[in-house]
Amino acid sequence: MPIHLYQSKKVQSYLGDMIYDINEPLKEQIDPLLIWYVDVYFIKRKRYLIIANPLTKFTFFIFRYSKKSHPDFLVAFKENLAHSLQSIDIDPEKYLNKCDKIYPITETNRSASAHLSRIKEDYGGMISTCWHDVYPPDDELFYNQLICENITTYGRKEYDFPKRRFYQELILRRWD
Repeated sequence: MPIHLYQSKKVQSYLGDMIYDINEPLKEQIDPLLIWYVDVYFIKRKRYLIIANPLTKFTFFIFRYSKKSHPDFLVAFKENLAHSLQSIDIDPEKYLNKCDKIYPITETNRSASAHLSRIKEDYGGMISTCWHDVYPPDDELFYNQLICENITTYGRKEYDFPKRRFYQELILRRWD
């Protein structure tokens, strides 16, 4: 099963279309747990990718992204997602074994886009000032663990942890 990736226009110039195994979005039904939104922001001229699942709002970062430091986006995606899942005691192999390709998705989700914007605003200041005195390469793991503990809204009335929602969705799909 492929990962379905939505790129903002801003990040598309950095990732491009070469990361996809096919260039056309699929017309069939897509499992929302396999959809990921990616956006980019800059801190001190360094490129940071922020990636979130719109269903669970489970989010993680790829710090200091460049094609030179991360020649294969799928490998970088899987590594950072695996570290984030391990930090919340979820076996990443259950999910990542199903993810072998990347396909584009063109549907926009305002909730997911707003979530990415909020996370960039919340964490951009902390990351840029090294607020926690955590430095490379440990800072990426630290912030990916921290963001998993970030409570967020679902709908307009529910509050929950993205890590709990992600785990519940894995159980519902019997991927646990």
